[in-house]
Amino acid sequence: MDVSTLLTPLTFFIYLLLGWHFCQIRLVEHTTARKIPEHLLLIAVYVLHGTAVLLPFIDQPQLHFGAAESLSLTAWLSLNIYLLGKLHWKLDGLEPPLFAFIVCFILLSIILPTGHAINYVQNNLSRSHFLLAMLAQGLVVNAAAVAILMRFSDKNLHQNSKKILAHTLPPLLTLEKLLFSCVAIGFALLTAALITGSILSEQTSGSFFSFSHKTIFALASWVIFGTLLIGRINYGWRGRFAANWALTGFCLLFLGYIGTRIALEAFINKG
Repeated sequence: MDVSTLLTPLTFFIYLLLGWHFCQIRLVEHTTARKIPEHLLLIAVYVLHGTAVLLPFIDQPQLHFGAAESLSLTAWLSLNIYLLGKLHWKLDGLEPPLFAFIVCFILLSIILPTGHAINYVQNNLSRSHFLLAMLAQGLVVNAAAVAILMRFSDKNLHQNSKKILAHTLPPLLTLEKLLFSCVAIGFALLTAALITGSILSEQTSGSFFSFSHKTIFALASWVIFGTLLIGRINYGWRGRFAANWALTGFCLLFLGYIGTRIALEAFINKG
């Protein structure tokens, strides 16, 4: 049993504890924030989960990666986005949906089988390309989650909803800034992944471009996010329109990798 297998259930328990804590102080208001235990738990789960996610890329001679590992990586990136976002914006109220999202993804990563062995040549370039691609994918998933929260917040704002979550989420403008931060970093990582992938393809097959469904959908997603960022800078795209573009880019990348892999590993391999 490897370190990742041992650490994942522990991180799941800590995330549950943090989720319960933040629901109590943000939604129910039955208790006050306890900053020191809260910060200690956040630091502990950040380090433990980060070790579980990143250690295989460094330690294992043969990488195994699939839907379970992808979901765990995406959950860890969610925590990164939250912690870095708190340095710039007031994100109080984001925690209940954030930790619900993380807990669901960690639970799925425990339930799903271990990923398949990566069968191409293992070297620094191939591992860098793979890690960049998975980080980009995780950022795109998180951008989609923020876009959904934006749509939810915008809808309930116009309908004067009395739902508790609608009134406890950060302001729509803050969510929008968080969305574009995720999109910008995800776009940069996706660009780097496409470049390293082209170099790797040229080294292994003699061609800079592979006409696989993953590559085509990744390029389509790259165009969508690039257009969104240009539209933001030049035309001030924002709000619901920007959220819809982000969700479109996510769907394209999902079709290229995540959906196919989950179907293969969770259903077809068990058939």
